[in-house]
Amino acid sequence: MITSQQISRYYEEYGEREVTFTRQVSQLLRLLPKQVFLKHQADSLPCLLYSSSLRGAKVIASLRPELLALLQESGAGLSLRFCFARDGASAPLSFFVGARLSAHAAYNRETPDLYFLSLEYTHRPPDDLIEMLGELHEATCNAQKRGEERVEVNPASMKALGLESREAGLCVEGVEGRCLLRDLSFSGAKVLVHGKAAAFLSKQIVLRPEFSGRRTLVSLAGRVLRWEDMANREDIGAIAIRFEEGVPMQYKLAINAALRKPRA
Repeated sequence: MITSQQISRYYEEYGEREVTFTRQVSQLLRLLPKQVFLKHQADSLPCLLYSSSLRGAKVIASLRPELLALLQESGAGLSLRFCFARDGASAPLSFFVGARLSAHAAYNRETPDLYFLSLEYTHRPPDDLIEMLGELHEATCNAQKRGEERVEVNPASMKALGLESREAGLCVEGVEGRCLLRDLSFSGAKVLVHGKAAAFLSKQIVLRPEFSGRRTLVSLAGRVLRWEDMANREDIGAIAIRFEEGVPMQYKLAINAALRKPRA
């Protein structure tokens, strides 16, 4: 649960940082792009959300010359509608953020009425947007600052991580198998495997933790750096995995959520 103090910290600390709405980010936040638009008086203007910070946004939209001239003169009078799907809710989460046009540029020569618009929010956006964007920024920053900090996988941390089970998929150089999660970090993991752990050393693997409520499979590519045998068990060993670049944002958010929880 995000507190009002955390919301305020996100707004102050990450206010100017932009989030680009790539396909991955849009899917993660469950943005409904067809329900995002600009509003000016009684007119709803379809637009493509390119990026947003907590202070403004960039969109691509088609504007009539007279409307563009009006917005250039007055600046204000716009609002940007956001819309996100939500689990267990009959209606999506939607809200308007008041804005003014701060800059514009022609998008391309073939479509002269299509513009890349820079908007400046005229008031603080709703807490829902601050929370969503703030968590993305916090997870990205902590992945750099706290990349090696481990989260032991136990019943308490599993809830914070959103894990279905300690079991996970493990693909070793194309061969599918299973493993047991021991600890996780932004940069890697330690897992228990069946068989001789030494045989996994330096091999390319893909770890697939099973997160609850995920619509897309989280796949973490990496390489085995170390191994160790388990005491009194010849059939089980432990391997340490170092993730490659391109760790999915949904995984970073899960680790970040677990690190926010007070340790027992």
